[in-house]
Amino acid sequence: MTPNACFELLDATDPDAVAAYERSFYDAFAGLTTNRLIRWLWLWDEDKRRLATRIPYADQLIYLQRTADGRIAAALAVNVALRQLQAGAFGFRLPPGDGLCEFLTVFVNADHDLKSRHAFWSDTFADLRRRGLHSAYATTARRPLLLYRRLGGIVADSATIETEERFLLHFTLTRDYIRRRDSAAAAAAAE
Repeated sequence: MTPNACFELLDATDPDAVAAYERSFYDAFAGLTTNRLIRWLWLWDEDKRRLATRIPYADQLIYLQRTADGRIAAALAVNVALRQLQAGAFGFRLPPGDGLCEFLTVFVNADHDLKSRHAFWSDTFADLRRRGLHSAYATTARRPLLLYRRLGGIVADSATIETEERFLLHFTLTRDYIRRRDSAAAAAAAE
C-alpha cells in the first residue's frame, strides 16, 4: 500500500474479509430492487445478504476505505487481469492494448465528507498508475452518469438493453481530476 494512502487492499484469501466486503457490497445495492440488469449481472445471495461480481477475486484489486470503527466505508473493485469482462455482459468491448483495467463496482456505505471521498478516489487512481495502468473502463446506468463524469469519466459507448440504458465510461488514470479541482478551488479561495 502507498504510504499515507487512504485505502487498504482486500485480502481475497481471507474468507472473513471477503464476507465482510460482500456484505458491504450487498448493503450498498440492496435497495436497487427494480434494476433488472444489476440483478442479472452480479451474484446475489439474498439469504446471506452478500453480493459479488462474476469476475474471480484472483483477477481483482479491491480498494477499501474504512470508518474509524473499522467498517467498510467505501470500495472500488478493479478487474486488472481482463480475462473476462463485466462490460462484455452488455456487449461492450475494450480497445486492445496494455495498461487497461475495468472498474467493476464503486460504492460508499458511510457518510464521509467530500474531501475523504476525493482522497480515496485520487489515491486509488495513483496506485493503479504505479501498477502501470493508464486507462480504466466501467459501465453505468443513466442515473449516476453525471457523478462519474464529474470524476473524469468520458462516455465511450452506450447501449439499450431491455429498455435500460447502459454507458461504457473511460477514465484516464494518468490525470488527477480531483486534486486539480481541489487545488483550483484553494487558489480561488486564497485570492
